[in-house]
Amino acid sequence: MTAIVPESGTRRATLGSPEPRPRPADQRPSLKVVDPAYRSPAARRARARIMGLLVVIVVAVALFGLVTSHVALAQGQFRLEDMQKKAEIEEARYERLRLQVAELESPGRIVAAAQERLGMVPPPGITYLSPVGPASDAAAHAAADDPDQEATADWSNVKRQLASRP
Repeated sequence: MTAIVPESGTRRATLGSPEPRPRPADQRPSLKVVDPAYRSPAARRARARIMGLLVVIVVAVALFGLVTSHVALAQGQFRLEDMQKKAEIEEARYERLRLQVAELESPGRIVAAAQERLGMVPPPGITYLSPVGPASDAAAHAAADDPDQEATADWSNVKRQLASRP
């Protein structure tokens, strides 16, 4: 590249490539000499082996972690299946016990047990009472048959009878 020199004698750089500014001595970049053994092909191969070994170790640890987590997950699945089987067994047992309770509470079984164990007998006949007419007529009719029932017909009579007893 050619520099254009103006008439005044100052030098100007061409367009596109400015000149670098000079640096003071204390701001010089720090440069180091590279050891020739570091740049040798044997050193590069040694660094490549170490990096390869590190990559293999990292991959092996990752695979070991993956296998360990898969084993833990499989064991958890087996435990879950065992618990589900136990729950099904207990649900079936619960249903059997509910059926047994229902059979024990049945009225037919209770009547049979009362007759066998306690010696109870069924009544010869069952009379159902239904209210017919006013209650005072029924009380008057009952009072005529039995004097004890006459006292229960009227509260005042009952009160007098209770007062007369010791």
